[in-house]
Amino acid sequence: MKPLRCACLVAEQNDKLLLVRVRANEHWYLPGGKIEEHESPEEALRRELAEELGIAVDLESVQYLYTVRGPSYGQAREVELVCFAARWKNDPRPHGEVSEVGWLHRQEQNKFAPAVQILCEKFLRAQRV
Repeated sequence: MKPLRCACLVAEQNDKLLLVRVRANEHWYLPGGKIEEHESPEEALRRELAEELGIAVDLESVQYLYTVRGPSYGQAREVELVCFAARWKNDPRPHGEVSEVGWLHRQEQNKFAPAVQILCEKFLRAQRV
């Protein structure tokens, strides 16, 4: 089965990641969402962030970072997170299916979805060395 492909924003400051919770899920996810067949990952990122957080991405600032593959939380397939850095306008606020937005410390990884934990271990830690 093909992995679920998602475009995600990686925003970090002071060892905290911008994360979202969807409905009553106990785990936190990177902001973003599923890449539709007709979309590029960058287009999906812009659409999902507007829908979920009400933020407008500065298109010229979008920068591909890496792709993370791991188990999909609550599903029997893998997820592929196409990760980007970007600047945006407006304060992130929960919209649509997102029930909560927050900056969580990387030490709180037990609250993160499995693929976000992989991101922290393999990619974000490597940037510090």
